[in-house]
Amino acid sequence: MMRILVVDGEPVATGALCSLLSMDGYSAVGLCGTDEAIQRLRREPFDAVITDVELPGGHGLEVVRVARELRPDAPVLVVTGLVNSLASNAARSMGVRSVLGKPLSYETLISELRMCIHDR
Repeated sequence: MMRILVVDGEPVATGALCSLLSMDGYSAVGLCGTDEAIQRLRREPFDAVITDVELPGGHGLEVVRVARELRPDAPVLVVTGLVNSLASNAARSMGVRSVLGKPLSYETLISELRMCIHDR
């Protein structure tokens, strides 16, 4: 079963996304802060990461940096309200497979995730 780390500053959104991913057969771990996400990435292997750009205690690009450093082959997807922002461009330059805009439909997210997993 694929393990996916979901990082979003809003606990309700994190929980909902983890529940949907679990119903689709993934093992999802949801966290709300940058530091906590980085600590978990350093302690546990994840097959993919989904992170928001704006997070409490830091920036989603730090999560991206650590995820790419530890598992360069694992897909990383970024979710943001500003798809054409400097942060989005920076995420792409760091090897992020997809930058998805908010509001985000689950169908779009799961489709992108499946493509990223299939392409690696």
